[in-house]
This record gives sequence, structure tokens and C-alpha cells, in this order.
Amino acid sequence: MPFTPLLMHARKSVAYTTRSSTDGVDKLRSELARLKEKETALLQELRDIRAAAEQVQVELDELIQRSAGALIQRLPNEILVTILEHATSYHCSTCVDPCWKWLGVCRRWRNVITHTASLWTHVNITPRWTQTMVRRHLTQSRDMPLHITIRPLLMRERWFGMAGPRRHLLSLIVPLAEHAWRWRSLDIRGFPPSTLQFMLAHFDSVSYSPVESIHIRSDEHETGALPWPNWIQPDTCPRLTYLYLGAFRIPDVVPAFQLTSLALITDNTQWSPSVPSLPFALRNILQESVKLTSLTLYGTGRSFRDLSLAPDSIHMPALHTLNLYPRDLETPGLESILMAMVAPELRHLNYVPRWPTDTLTPAMFRGTDGTPRFPRVTDLRIRNAVNGRHDMSPLITALPMVQNVALGGAEIAAFLTRNGSHRPADYWRDLERITIIEPETSIMEDLFQWLTERGHKNKTMLRVSLEELANSSEFLEFHERLMRYAMVELKDPQIKIGRTNFPISPSLRAKLSRYTPGMVSAIGSILREEYTLCEPDDENATSL
Repeated sequence: MPFTPLLMHARKSVAYTTRSSTDGVDKLRSELARLKEKETALLQELRDIRAAAEQVQVELDELIQRSAGALIQRLPNEILVTILEHATSYHCSTCVDPCWKWLGVCRRWRNVITHTASLWTHVNITPRWTQTMVRRHLTQSRDMPLHITIRPLLMRERWFGMAGPRRHLLSLIVPLAEHAWRWRSLDIRGFPPSTLQFMLAHFDSVSYSPVESIHIRSDEHETGALPWPNWIQPDTCPRLTYLYLGAFRIPDVVPAFQLTSLALITDNTQWSPSVPSLPFALRNILQESVKLTSLTLYGTGRSFRDLSLAPDSIHMPALHTLNLYPRDLETPGLESILMAMVAPELRHLNYVPRWPTDTLTPAMFRGTDGTPRFPRVTDLRIRNAVNGRHDMSPLITALPMVQNVALGGAEIAAFLTRNGSHRPADYWRDLERITIIEPETSIMEDLFQWLTERGHKNKTMLRVSLEELANSSEFLEFHERLMRYAMVELKDPQIKIGRTNFPISPSLRAKLSRYTPGMVSAIGSILREEYTLCEPDDENATSL
């Protein structure tokens, strides 16, 4: 075949293409080899990093293991003690004392607690304690002041009538009496009267105590009155400023202390008739207690004997809180104290008779010169004290600074009765909150109308709360309507069934006491599994 220029050009083109393909393959193979070498290097570096990380983790774990551990362990002892002191002071009085729990946390805590006397000054005794535990508290607290609380167990009613448990209580009390010179506060509650008397008798040997606060009250579910403890005398307790005695027979002459707070309860329970007690001249102790800031009296006028008090005869310049719970069926009763008292600094006044009466009149709240007797009262609670026969406007104008008021049904009716263009309650210019005790439909209608009128007059919207409702359906009905006129407060609303008040939450979960079986059907549609059992000494289970 003859050679032509065209054929020569084709052969040259093929040869060039072949050389180009061979050069591309070589380059790609070279690049792939380079990348694989880099991959091998990176994998080796990753293995080295992982090995180094594992080694650092091991060293870190060992360091943590050797160090103090939890952050709280790094706190200085002084700060740790301060925290534990606060925890001790707010500890539940019926639970195991926290010091005994903390001793088992760690060796450091045990050493700190053992050598810190202030952590052992709160002695919260229950029958679970042993005499060894009591004596250890007394030893570890050294010479520091003691704050003593004694409470029964939950199954207290019959258990303490037995000889064995009484002997056990005696073994706990005797060491306390030996350290009466260190007492600062003594709080004993919840025991049956006979057991409480047995306990207090072993304090008769006390000749001196700097105690500043004494609160003693027997189980309110049991009857019985106790004699006044012989050792509660000014010579024995010269520093006493707070005294609360429940269900004690009052002596003819009450020791004159420099008290700032006094509560005397001559009725043992809120249901039983008044327990007769030895009389005493109430006037004397009130006249001598010029430093008194809080006074509570619970019982009949007869149990406090001499209530023939002249108007404006008792001057109490420092009195801040006055609680009167009369149990009288005859007059004069505790209401006469109001007319005799001159207390210009009084801020809180509670007057709640046991029975519906008509004892409070406008004249009781004005002095002999006609001026308001308690012009600075801001918190007022009245129930079962008026029946509407008197115009309540003078009474309300005698208490011009009331901001928070709790009223029963009769008081609501009397204070909201229209008198011309005004209602007596309108004179409370600074009123912020009103609580309705045991509301009824007729009373609530008057309240709704009054709140509507306030709204039309552009007055400040009130906060309203309800106490001791008859049933859950009424709670829901009243709550829904009140929302239109006021700010409704749902702090511990209660349903009253018989003599027991059951606190409920907005979800209507009731808390029942173990002393009120068979109440499930009375509450209505609340599911059984929603009930929560209360402790029998729960203060919310019943109300005074």
C-alpha cells in the first residue's frame, strides 16, 4: 500500500495519544500512593492521640480518687458548720435528729460534728431516743445553751398510758432536768394530759433556769386539766419572755414575768366544755406585763375569774397582737378585756368566740373620750361576734387602717348591709384582702354585689380567699364567680366536714386525717387514689 501523508498523520496521532494515557495513569498512581501514605500517617497519629487521651483519663481518675471528691468536701470547716447549724435549727421536731445522720456521711464530717458543740444544742427528743443519745447531746454540746423539743410518736394515744413507755420517757427527762441551767427554750406538745403531768413533775427539782421560751400543751384531742408547774416562777425562770401554756389550771396569782408573749389556754380541746380551773386575777398580770407584745387567751371568762375591768384600766403600750377565743355562754366574758385595754400599737386582732354571740359592739372599740381604741390595727379576724342588730359603721370607723380582714357569715352580713348609699365596709379605705370563713350562698351574693359596686366606682380590686367551705362544688362555684370581681387567692383553701377542716389544692386533692375514716363519700367526686394521709398532729388537719 503506498505511503501517503494522511496515513503518516494518523500514525503520529495514535502514538501521541498512547503516550498521554500512559503519563496520566502514572500520575494518578503516584497521587494515590501519596494519599495512602498520608492516611497511614494520620491513622497512626489518631492512634497516638487516643492512647494519650486514655492515659490522661487514667491519671485524671486517679487524681479525683485521691482528691476530696464532692465539692462540698472542699468547703472550709467554718462554712460547713454554718450550713449544718442552719439545717439543725430548721429540722423537723418529730424526725431523727440530723446529727446522728450526718455522723455517717464521711470521716471528715464525723470529726467536724463531733468537735462542734453548737451542732448538738438542738435536742429534738422522741420516744425513739435512748438515754445514751440524750446524754451524748448534753455532753457534746458542752456548756452551750440548749433548745429542747419533746414530741410523741404517731401512735401516741394509748401507748403513753402504759408503765413501760412512761419509764422510758422518765429516763430521757431526768438528764434534761440536771442541765436546766443551760435551757434556752423548752417545747413539749402532743402528749396526753396524764403523761404530760408525769413528765413535768420531774422538773420540780429545777431551782434555776435561764430559759427564755416555754411552750407546753397537751394533746388537744384529749380532755383533762393540769396544775400550774411549780418551777415556772420568776425566781426560777427570771429570763422568761415567751410563755405558752395549754390546758393548765391557772393559780390564784400568776407569776409576774417580764414577758413579751403570753398564751393561756384554759380549755383543753376545741370541742369539750370548758374545763373548770382555779381562778386568778387576770387584771394583775396584764397590768404588770408592760413589755407584752403578744397576748392569747382561750377559755371562759369564769376561768380567768376577775373580768370586772374598768374601761381604759389596762395600759399595754407594746402590745402588737391580741388573740381572744372566748368560750363563754354568759357575760361578762373575755370581751370585757377589749374595753379595758389601751393598746395604741396593736396591729393584729383576732376575736373568735366558740358560740355565735352578739358581744362585739361599736362602743367596745372606742375609748371613754370617743377616740378609736385600736387605731392602728391592720389585720382583723372576727367570727361569731355580731348578729347585725347594731350599725357596724362606728365599729369600722374605729378601725380605720384595716388592710386584711377575715369575717364569718354574720359579720359579712352586718358589714355589707346597705346604710343609705354606703355599706359599713366601704369605710375601710385601705382594704386589700378579705377572707370569708365558712361561706354560704346568701352571704356570697351580698359579697358579689358589693364587689361589683366597688368595680363600678373604680376602687382597687381586692384579694379574696375562702375558708372552711361546705363542699367542693361550692368551692368551684364561688371561685368561678369571684374571678369576675376580685383576685382569688388559693392558699390552703379548706372544705369543712363536721368538725374537721380538710385543706384542698386547686386540683381538689384532699388530705384526710387518720381520725376521720369513712369521709370519702362525703367529699363528693374526688377519686379515692387522690387522698393523701395526714399525720395526726398536722396543724392543717384541724383548726382552732
